[in-house]
Amino acid sequence: MLPTFVRSTPDGTETGDFLALDLGGTNFRVLLVRVSGNGKQKVEMENQIYAIPENIMRGSGTELFDHIAECLANFLEKLGIKDKKLPLGFTFSFPCLQTKLDESFLVSWTKGFKASGVEGRDVVGLLRKAIKKRGDFDIDIVAVINDTVGTMMTCGYDDHHCEIGLIVGTGTNACYMEEMRHLELVDGDEGRMCVNMEWGAFGDDGSLDDIRTEFDREIDAGSLNPGKQLFARRLNKMVRLLVPDCDVRFLRSEDGSGKGAAMVTAVAYRLAKQHAERQRILNTLRLNRDQLLEVKKRMEEEMNRGLAKKTHATATVKMLPTFVRSTPDGTERGDFLALDLGGTNFRVLLVRVRSGKRRSVEMHNKIYTIPQDITQGTGEELFDHIVHCIADFVEYMGMKGASLPLGFTFSFPCHQTQLDQGILIKWTKGFKASGCEGEDVATLLKDAIHRSEDFDLDVVAVVNDTVGTMMTCGYEDPQCEVGLIVGTGTNACYMEEMSNVELVDGDEGRMCVNMEWGAFGDRGELDDLCTEFDRAVDDQSTYPGKQRYEKMISGMYLGEIVRNVLLDFTAKGLLFRGKLSERLKTRGIFETKFLSQIESDRLALRQVRSILQHLGLTSSTCDDSILVKEVCSVVSKRAAQLCGAGLSAVVDKIRLNRGLEKLSITVGVDGTLYKLHPHFATIMRETLKDLAPNCEVTLVQSEDGSGKGAALITAVACRLRDAGK
Repeated sequence: MLPTFVRSTPDGTETGDFLALDLGGTNFRVLLVRVSGNGKQKVEMENQIYAIPENIMRGSGTELFDHIAECLANFLEKLGIKDKKLPLGFTFSFPCLQTKLDESFLVSWTKGFKASGVEGRDVVGLLRKAIKKRGDFDIDIVAVINDTVGTMMTCGYDDHHCEIGLIVGTGTNACYMEEMRHLELVDGDEGRMCVNMEWGAFGDDGSLDDIRTEFDREIDAGSLNPGKQLFARRLNKMVRLLVPDCDVRFLRSEDGSGKGAAMVTAVAYRLAKQHAERQRILNTLRLNRDQLLEVKKRMEEEMNRGLAKKTHATATVKMLPTFVRSTPDGTERGDFLALDLGGTNFRVLLVRVRSGKRRSVEMHNKIYTIPQDITQGTGEELFDHIVHCIADFVEYMGMKGASLPLGFTFSFPCHQTQLDQGILIKWTKGFKASGCEGEDVATLLKDAIHRSEDFDLDVVAVVNDTVGTMMTCGYEDPQCEVGLIVGTGTNACYMEEMSNVELVDGDEGRMCVNMEWGAFGDRGELDDLCTEFDRAVDDQSTYPGKQRYEKMISGMYLGEIVRNVLLDFTAKGLLFRGKLSERLKTRGIFETKFLSQIESDRLALRQVRSILQHLGLTSSTCDDSILVKEVCSVVSKRAAQLCGAGLSAVVDKIRLNRGLEKLSITVGVDGTLYKLHPHFATIMRETLKDLAPNCEVTLVQSEDGSGKGAALITAVACRLRDAGK
């Protein structure tokens, strides 16, 4: 079961002129094989037979390969192609140990050959040396093969289902395409490789002794020579009998050692050209350390612009004050309501915070729906509906009549001037309730509570879910002073020195700043890193030119970037045999969850193929699956690195703010991409460590920052308010 390093059979797209050298006896052949594709597969061959004199067969290896090179030169000159550097496939039918597609070491001579200095050496290297010594022509030796592999490849050009080669003649052998994960002699476990079985030696260990007859024992090298057709019919019948579940078709191969060598070369050439082109395209999505350091530097510059009064208006990273002045210290206690409004479903929560030895957070919640006519109606109708749902929840919890402090997670763009106030800048996510934009949502909620006259609530805080994420982790870990969300969208917040927050009066203490970093790049700061695929995704988005950083990182867009790369590869014939499926042309069809599934280390390639079949790519091959996996990996790695670069700017700023040589800090993280992708968190952590070496950063997964976090912000605000009294 020898690896041949042949990774693929022909797919019908191979084209070009290829040379083949067929050396297996005292006569050898040189062939020119012309392969033409474009839907009409055609192979034309010209060949010349050359003799090897006996004195050269038994002379030195140098003389033998010089003679072969001279015959090659004669053939090229005869056809007028000596000035062309053509690829060559070398059929060398002697026992060899192959280590690469173009490297094969002769184990021992057979068939009367005794040329000295060849055994134990790479025959491709010896041929290259002889050609170079002449200097009058040059060829590219791409592959060295045996005739069994050539047989499979010759038939594989006409029948793409051909994945087995069989020779039954003077001798017998077989080869087939084996899964890489079963080949322990070769590194890597993805894809397939042709294995040369050398099955003629089967039984040499005595495993066939019980079925060998006295005649077999008498004749150690029998000859199989009945009529060809009779043998073929019996073979076909026996195979069908032994493996009834396999539909096996026998196809006679013509000239496997010559044409087959050229086909191996044609496939290798196609794969090499396609690989080079794919890597050229994917390299535009790969970031080096210098580029990531530049992203960090530009993020730092935009953060400073966002904090400064003078440049805030034109800064892409807005650095919005949240009026959250402190993280939890563990003494918070009491019952708090939280309202989490970010879409057509919203939640009402009761959060019970206990301090002391039995310190804990207990939560109860209920989900309510906002009908579409209310999201499109008036602001009064919307907030009356919300209050009606709160009243239902309070009654459901048996707390009617209680006046509880409330934290309001309102996930729409807001401008805050104090903790319990949020001016709605504009509706998003399909909401169009009139009379709300430009108004304080806390006041709109309070007015609706007063109109209901059912109960009273103290709206203590209007919060953003990123800040809630930081506060949730901050309750468990006092060192948590950064919040990060990497899900459908992305954002970050952190505790900034008040002296740097120029939009708010006062220099004492710290305040949590909502960075709104998704818009980083909107002034062109990321243009040199944006690829044609990023631009395509941006052009097709709801807000072209906006949220450029978010579009390179977050879950809403990664699947779309991958889809655009796959479309480009397919259009260039680098994937799916150049055949586009209509479903793949559909925007949004390649969901980001597919990236997480495809990149899972536990997912076999056949499962990747089932995902591709779901996308209408029913004829995708094993090689296609490997390539799709690589594209997903490159796109998600870039996203994680960009996120890590942004985060390194944040933690280093905190370190410098505090004049520390070393900073130890915790980051609370939430979001489906971070939580569900198999490699995102690891790559982000590695990038962060590399770009901010003086910061020891612990990343902690946050649970329910928008609900529990809102209640904890309210709890901290109540603690500070009580302490002030």
